[in-house]
Amino acid sequence: KVDLPAMLAALGARGVNELHVEAGHKLNGSLLREQCVDELLVYLAPSLLGADAAGMFDLAAPANLDARTRLSFHGIERVGDDLRILARFAPPDATH
Repeated sequence: KVDLPAMLAALGARGVNELHVEAGHKLNGSLLREQCVDELLVYLAPSLLGADAAGMFDLAAPANLDARTRLSFHGIERVGDDLRILARFAPPDATH
């Protein structure tokens, strides 16, 4: 297993201050759990997949709705048929 915060610190020491990651749900979930993410860039296609489709993040469900991770949108644009959504983490006291 890779120590993600240490890896990012090592990249920062080498002058890398921005890293784009396109990954599966396990690495995405690990990056979020380790608080290694500043913002999310998500592409949303106008499609519905069933219950067997892999999710974006391997994360445990929050204990209740108040414990959910809140985001704020900082950009939404159409790219072909898809939406490109830029989101950042909302402050803990944000209400929506």
